[in-house]
Amino acid sequence: MPRYYIDVKSHFCTEEDLSGMELPDLQAAKIEAAKVAEKLLESWAGMLPHYSSEIMIEIVGEDLRPVLIIPCSEIG
Repeated sequence: MPRYYIDVKSHFCTEEDLSGMELPDLQAAKIEAAKVAEKLLESWAGMLPHYSSEIMIEIVGEDLRPVLIIPCSEIG
């Protein structure tokens, strides 16, 4: 199974997923990315909309290249 990394990027910082996880395909990685985004949006509920709209979830493949970038605003 391929390994995917789910990084969180914002204008504040980048939080890299250093361990990644083995998932069957990109669709499974999208589901995991949505879970990460939902947790972030819950914990940052008081953040101004301008800041939270700039948070991106980046799915990175085994070759350490971005596969997909999803704005949190599209998930929440």
